[in-house]
Amino acid sequence: MQKVVSVLKSKYFSWAILAAAFIFLIFKFNTYRDKNFGQLFTSLLSEGNKGYFLTAFFLTFLNYSIESLKWQKLLSCLQKTSWLSAFQSVLTGICTSIFTPNRSGEVVGKVLYLDTNEKMKAALLNFSGGMAQMICTFIAGIWGLLLYTQYLSNGSMVLPYPEIIFAFAIIGTVLAFVVYFNQHLFFNWLSQKRWAQKLELRFTKAQEVTRITLLQVLLLSMSRYLVFSGQLVLLLLFCQIDAGIGILFLLSCIFFLLVWFLPSFALLELGIRGSVAYFVFQAVSADLEKALLSVVLLWIINVAFPALVGCYFVFVSTQKKKNKS
Repeated sequence: MQKVVSVLKSKYFSWAILAAAFIFLIFKFNTYRDKNFGQLFTSLLSEGNKGYFLTAFFLTFLNYSIESLKWQKLLSCLQKTSWLSAFQSVLTGICTSIFTPNRSGEVVGKVLYLDTNEKMKAALLNFSGGMAQMICTFIAGIWGLLLYTQYLSNGSMVLPYPEIIFAFAIIGTVLAFVVYFNQHLFFNWLSQKRWAQKLELRFTKAQEVTRITLLQVLLLSMSRYLVFSGQLVLLLLFCQIDAGIGILFLLSCIFFLLVWFLPSFALLELGIRGSVAYFVFQAVSADLEKALLSVVLLWIINVAFPALVGCYFVFVSTQKKKNKS
């Protein structure tokens, strides 16, 4: 295990991460170059309300500040970590995840540059944070879907078998909370495995995540969900899709639910988000190019921009290793 960690922390692996992230970002921006989004964005800046866009942009810092606080709380059972270190760890995770399927590489970047020898345990703690965020996405999405289709869609979006979906929403919500607050049972089961014992994955009593901490992480996840959903609403308003804040928020919840359900590879992620945006926001706008632009802008400020900052942290870490060697 130590050999694997040392290889992953080598300067060559760090440079490989940087190269892959930059190549991916260049590829994505080049892919959307022919859609005249730049011209449309410039037009909206001159004609529309810049405050919507600027507010959405600055909320990115709040978004990842909350995520960093979540990560700091989860890590507290292993070691004391400053918020700034957790913030750097989160953005490094964005950098390493941007070119991997379903952003599976996020955990690698998150734990690699942490000052802890228990990286595998930290990776499992990241699973807890991810579960909390998934619960928020599921609950807000499924109940938002039911509320919108049954009372606000005016027939623009019809839900087949609503009674079955309603029952599924209730069962899914209860089950999600039961599993989340009893995940220690999974960790205990996992620690009994021979390979887990070799990796020293067993959590001591002092290292177990308490239910109070899990509740705090869940509340932070809810706060973060409200932030990035609010960002999408602001960007939709900036792109002149004005259907009422409440309706746009519910549609945003449906959008994030569908994106979460659909498996994606990084090279296709923005295309999938665009397709989902077409499907969801056609209910309130005939100008679907603007709806797609709002999703592209959200991806840029919430994924591409943080990934570039994360690349900087990877670069700084690489330079430190270079100076030590």
